[in-house]
Amino acid sequence: MDTPFAEFKVSPEKQRLDSMHITSNMRHLGRIGIFVQCIRKFLVNLKRHHQELLETLDPELIGKYLDRKQGNAFSMVKPSESSRTLEQLAEDLFHLVERFRGDPGVNAMTSYHLLVRVLEEQCLVAAAGSGQLRVTVRKNKEIASSSLQNPSDPDAGYDAHKGKGYQVQLAETYTTAAEEDGRRPLALLTYAEAEPAHHSDAKALKPMLDRVEGQGQKPERLLADTIYGSDDNCDYAGKKNTELVAPARAPSRATRRSVSICSLLRTMVR
Repeated sequence: MDTPFAEFKVSPEKQRLDSMHITSNMRHLGRIGIFVQCIRKFLVNLKRHHQELLETLDPELIGKYLDRKQGNAFSMVKPSESSRTLEQLAEDLFHLVERFRGDPGVNAMTSYHLLVRVLEEQCLVAAAGSGQLRVTVRKNKEIASSSLQNPSDPDAGYDAHKGKGYQVQLAETYTTAAEEDGRRPLALLTYAEAEPAHHSDAKALKPMLDRVEGQGQKPERLLADTIYGSDDNCDYAGKKNTELVAPARAPSRATRRSVSICSLLRTMVR
């Protein structure tokens, strides 16, 4: 059976690789919103599947998240009160995680897994003496881009330049101007892989080459952006007999300063 490449007389010898950002269709949540939504989601599911366990919790805690009027108060937190509010939310979340840690039925709930994930990503738990544990909130700079962005879309990531969501790595064939010969060229996709937005393009080249090689569509020349052109990626492509063509990375400010100083010293010596 002919492949599309044979059918359309397209050669996979020359390809290009790039990524495309896909914005997730979800509400933007700050750190307070993430805590609140995860706790609320858990309590709703606990009420639905384990009503008897919900009734063992403090009614004040339940009302704080399930009562609409009380829950709306979290959306009106002043910036000056956000740190204290986060601390209170962390304590409530930690309490729920510890309260049901040994319950198999609750542990199997997806919403419980989200509580544990937020606790690990957003908080620090340390011994506070007398066998007690104390939970504190991590600083903003300590939160990884792979952290939960919204419980409604737990697989989404965050990219500082493009925002929350996903990205797709895409590879396609291309032709040069000389090969076009006045006709509109046909390009075929050889690779498509969706991943969270926080994944680095630098790590996408190896799996791409592995897959297209397995499909019998390995390129002889691959064009890509600077971030794909690390020494490690170039070496890996070379082992696959693929020429990786990517712009060289611009020197860092420290490197440029070092070069300038060296040039100045050479001038002074002369």
